[in-house]
Amino acid sequence: MKKLLAVFLLGVLLASGLVASNASRPEYIVEKQTETIGVSELQYTVNDTYSSITFAESTSYLMKAGAPVIPRITRIYPLPFQSQNIQVSVDFSSPSTVVLDKSLRPAPKPIIEGADTAETSVIPSETIYQSSQLYPRDSYSYSTSTGLIGKHHVVFLSVTLYPVRYSPLDNVLFIRKECAITVTYEAPMQPLLFADEYDLLVIAPAEFEAALQPLVDHKNSFGMNTTIVTLETLYSQMTEGRDDAENLKLYIKKALEDQGVTYVLLVGGMKPEKEQWIVPVRYTNNHVGVDYELGVLSDLYFADIYKDNGTAFEDWDSNGNGIFAEYTSTKKDIIDGSPDVYVGRLACSSVKEVQLMVEKIINYEKSPAADAWFNRMLLIGGDTYPEEGGVGAYEAELSTNVSAGYMTGFNIDRLWTSTGTLTGQKGVEQAINAGAGFIHCAGHANPSVLVTHPPLNKTKKITILGIYNIPPMNAFYALFYQGRGIAGFIEELQERWMPRLKNGEKQPIVVVGGCHNSQFNVTLQNIRAYGFSYAYGYGIHVPKCWSWWLTSKQNGGAIATIGNTGLGMGNPGFDYPNGLDGWLLPRFFYNYGQLGRNYVGESHSAAIADYVNEFDINTDDADRQMVEQWALLGDPSLRIGGYP
Repeated sequence: MKKLLAVFLLGVLLASGLVASNASRPEYIVEKQTETIGVSELQYTVNDTYSSITFAESTSYLMKAGAPVIPRITRIYPLPFQSQNIQVSVDFSSPSTVVLDKSLRPAPKPIIEGADTAETSVIPSETIYQSSQLYPRDSYSYSTSTGLIGKHHVVFLSVTLYPVRYSPLDNVLFIRKECAITVTYEAPMQPLLFADEYDLLVIAPAEFEAALQPLVDHKNSFGMNTTIVTLETLYSQMTEGRDDAENLKLYIKKALEDQGVTYVLLVGGMKPEKEQWIVPVRYTNNHVGVDYELGVLSDLYFADIYKDNGTAFEDWDSNGNGIFAEYTSTKKDIIDGSPDVYVGRLACSSVKEVQLMVEKIINYEKSPAADAWFNRMLLIGGDTYPEEGGVGAYEAELSTNVSAGYMTGFNIDRLWTSTGTLTGQKGVEQAINAGAGFIHCAGHANPSVLVTHPPLNKTKKITILGIYNIPPMNAFYALFYQGRGIAGFIEELQERWMPRLKNGEKQPIVVVGGCHNSQFNVTLQNIRAYGFSYAYGYGIHVPKCWSWWLTSKQNGGAIATIGNTGLGMGNPGFDYPNGLDGWLLPRFFYNYGQLGRNYVGESHSAAIADYVNEFDINTDDADRQMVEQWALLGDPSLRIGGYP
């Protein structure tokens, strides 16, 4: 992959940045790339019931519930932006055959939190397992999306190879040891460059503008050319959108093309007094098999600007029915999914909160972090699905360990239930107080708490970190007796939340797995709207969600938090790292630790692009929601570890 990127970036010097909103159609030249891939010996595992296979070159697995688990290879080719007539052919060597003693194992059904999980056994598909038809039917497939590598706009060509296919009824593997890929495409001969005026665009209401000016000045002083636009100005210029969210997205597109913007910081969440947005949001319409969650907050909408290889605006409404990001059993919008700008949000609800976040970001970036604390990474988790997989299949521990493998040169502290090093919130707070550059934690969650299980123990819960550790009478005193209202109540809670969490300026970047950690539309008003029992049960009774409270905490907490705005999803047992939460979250650390993407928004967006290119988000609603809901609550232009 690194070699391919190097080849691509050399090509960018000749042909890059190819779009202008009013540009005439460019002339094209036919280009060709070839690559030959060898496949090493298959590795077999056999248990009492099934066989399993893999090989060293595999990048992921084809895992459709009830169908055979097949290893595959995905190759990503970054092509010049607006390339057209992309064609792929693959020549495979002659197959050899192997007769298995036992059938290939069927894939488990992914676990979607809140869905009916009463049936957890793995049931093979009779349609597939009683057929001699080779599975998968095709030996390769390919797709494209538009996105970014650094500041370079590209077309990602994703080619998926199946050098091993399987005849279930005959129980025979057909193995191709060599694959020769040929890619042809038409690239623009004389591309038009994007503008190069600004790097970072800050979007906020006018009431936040003065509080944000020190951040703008700070960014400019370090060479991150920054501009700010108020929503009031934005709305006066953009009127063709169907709602405020689309007008906001259209403005981002204009700023990208006219000013060269790469990073976009949205500053504003929801007003605490009522469900009214300070900065617009987009909800998806993706059901993922759960009746009570019919859509989630998705800031990816504002990052996914282009479709059709960069020649068209991506409105997330491909069927034109006015319903955005639709994915139901009968209707579906096809979306591109790869970010074209790096987007993050500070979900601030007041000027005071803006000032707090500006101070935190400036203090973090203005000098390099000390190695003594920054080069430490915390892995926190346990047995997420105790009923699945058996001994050793502790999902959060498996996934966080994958992340650690990417962080070369870091000291890794594992707080895991299987080793007895994770016993509760107090120990987690002490570990955070010692300082860490990064945290990867995972478990079960709602907007107010993150918990996990000890090994093979479904009934016992261990709190990792929650926002219950508050003297409530003090907060309610501020609300009712001092007459400070909702804002005073929130400030009181802010001062008293997690009083033992005192890590000062040693603030980590936190990647968290679980349900609704980053659901930043929670409000105290939910108690009145839904009743206390319901609001408390779903954790939507708090004034801030877990991720935003951690990020906006005074004198500590996190500098940025990345998590789900909706339901957590994962493959059970040892398959957990092979898809959904377990595959996506470690990609952040891969992009930082292995590829050196030193800005938090770049590593976050690159991980999403990796997922889009590895899995088909337009044929599986869980894969679709996985990328849509993975929100960055923080500054996307944040220099990880501070400026040297």
